[in-house]
Amino acid sequence: MTRAEYNDNIQSWSGNVLRFAVWNCGDRMRGEDAMQEAFARLWEIKEQVAVEKGLGFLLTVVRRYLIDCFRHDAVVARVHREMALEGEPTTEQRNYGLSDEMQNALNSLPEVQRSIIQLRDVDGYSYKEIAQMLDISEQQVQVYLFRARTNMKKMLTKK
Repeated sequence: MTRAEYNDNIQSWSGNVLRFAVWNCGDRMRGEDAMQEAFARLWEIKEQVAVEKGLGFLLTVVRRYLIDCFRHDAVVARVHREMALEGEPTTEQRNYGLSDEMQNALNSLPEVQRSIIQLRDVDGYSYKEIAQMLDISEQQVQVYLFRARTNMKKMLTKK
């Protein structure tokens, strides 16, 4: 990918990348951070990435960045729980009532399933496009999507 192609594609890809990031993390600011990180990493290796693989690369970077953030948040939450005074609610307990059932069900899905649901059901990508973006086969996309929808249905009908 040349510098000119990189600059041209920022405009067309930024909306999709931001929507993917925000949908996966539920936080606009963190989604913007993930998008910026992805574009920075693409810039660093732009000569090594083909234009047709650029969007898939960006989504992969966003996904991995968010996984790192979620892991960091889990460690911080554990430390806060351990340090919390007896009887005082932790941050996790205070925020639990703010989440709706759908977001909780989505957050409990494995990261790949959550990404595929977002790409297919929200963004409207085809199985083939998703397979290319995530570097998996179309059959894997269909299986992951089926499992994700089944898991979501189970979690939402439990309540």
